[in-house]
Formats: sequence, C-alpha cells, structure tokens
Amino acid sequence: MIKLVVGSISERKIKTAQEVIFDLFKDRRAIVEGYSAFSGMPETPYGRQTFDGARNRALNSKSQIVADFYIGLESGLVERYGDTYEEAWAAVIDKEGREFFGYSSGLKVPDLVLDQMKKLKMEHSSVMAIIEKEYGKTPNDTWGIYSGGVITRAASLKESLRNALIQIAAEDGFYKDNKIKKL
Repeated sequence: MIKLVVGSISERKIKTAQEVIFDLFKDRRAIVEGYSAFSGMPETPYGRQTFDGARNRALNSKSQIVADFYIGLESGLVERYGDTYEEAWAAVIDKEGREFFGYSSGLKVPDLVLDQMKKLKMEHSSVMAIIEKEYGKTPNDTWGIYSGGVITRAASLKESLRNALIQIAAEDGFYKDNKIKKL
C-alpha cells in the first residue's frame, strides 16, 4: 500500500489525482488524500509561478505529513507566441526527495476574458468571478467556461499529473530507472 498526498483540499484535484493514479498503477493499492498546502502564489499564477506553485504545494505537504509521494497541482496563465494560454503543472516528490514534473497542453484564454482583464485592470481570477456570475457559469472551471463545457480544467490537471507520474510508473522505456521498486 502506498500513500499519496495531494497538496490541496480541492475535490477536483483530489479526484483527478485518484483517477490518474489508479489508471497508471492499476494493480497496486493506494491511499490518496488531500492536505491544505500553501502554494505561495497569487490566485491565478502567471508564467513560472504555476510551476513554483505546484512544487511549493508538494514540498509543503512533504514537510507536514508522512507519505510515499507528495503531489502539487497548479493551474495558471502563460504567454506563448503572442497569445495567453491556461495550463497546469504537476510536481511529484517522493519520500526520498526525488522530484518529477509534468505540464499540460494549454488552452488559449478567450479574447473576451483578456479584453475584460485589460478594460477592468483586474487579474484573471477576479474577471472570471464576474463572468461566472454574469453568465451563470459553474465557478472555478475556467476551461469549461471557455469551451462551453466541451473540455474541463480537470483534463489539464490529469494531463500534467500523468506526465509527471509516468516517469515513475513506466515499466519499460527510458524512465524505467526512475521506477521505485516497491510500487
């Protein structure tokens, strides 16, 4: 039995971690629990802050709880090729302190949102709160709001965590030396 701690009490992040872990480690037993970890980043991280927030959540969890793995998940904005995208980062740290990272593909932040940020001189999270209220959308699922429900933020969180965990879970391939024997 292995214990994994997600550095968040967000149901979405805990459920996402459970799904990815149980998918990758099909024949293994795992306990996945959440911990209210400190990211040290703004409500909507920007650029490297997203990576740092994920890592901080994993490190903060490791400093507080005994487990086999510590997971930090963070969504944020990044500029690429003249556009702004939302992406997620995952940090996985094992009890020995080895660190593994993965990130998701990015979904372009709609011009409507960017225009409102500029017009209102407000951060992304504040503008999204206004938009969610105005349009009656489900709070805290930016990807779902952007896409009209076609894709949700959970997809980016899953992708980032899968990309970090595959470095440990791979039975074969070039990551196999990272494999922790007791999994």
